[in-house]
Amino acid sequence: MLRNSAMGEESLLDAYEGLMKTSAAGKKYATAAAYADTILSLPSVDETKQHEASLVKANAVLMQSALSNSTDSAAAQRANAAIIYKQLENAKETNIAAEARYHSAEILFDNNNLKEAEKAASENIRLSAGNDYWIVKSYILLADILTVEKDYFNAKATLQSVVKHTKFPELKEIALKDLEHVKKLEKQHSKLSEE
Repeated sequence: MLRNSAMGEESLLDAYEGLMKTSAAGKKYATAAAYADTILSLPSVDETKQHEASLVKANAVLMQSALSNSTDSAAAQRANAAIIYKQLENAKETNIAAEARYHSAEILFDNNNLKEAEKAASENIRLSAGNDYWIVKSYILLADILTVEKDYFNAKATLQSVVKHTKFPELKEIALKDLEHVKKLEKQHSKLSEE
């Protein structure tokens, strides 16, 4: 309703921003990306709003890639999201920059670029002071990388530290689940070594 009755640019921006955020929250990713594009096309949108809209768009595109039935389409969408995240990695809004750096590392991991992903996740931990959520997510991602590299000892230590120290219940739950998986892999690996 606000969009239809908005007279000034500020009201129009508020309307599109609300539509973008509710679409993203409602998992209507294509719609969220379209509203983000609309915000980005409006004249005189400040840099913070541009960064927020770009982040919503990148997140929406990344989620669409996860839901895609076509591996080619998913890869193209991940590549598009990666471009946007790369542009946001040095945003002055530290929470946006931290999230963008995390997703950049995550995409590298998903593309099996393990060394680059490990470097990117470590860099995000170093640069994200004050953004504890994204630091913890980066540590979990590092543990995932170490697990794929079969460095179970360090993966386990990283996850145990996350479980012990994180204040985010949902991340603690992920770390606990990953920790059990690593322990299982480590046990299987040690049995293979004995044979």
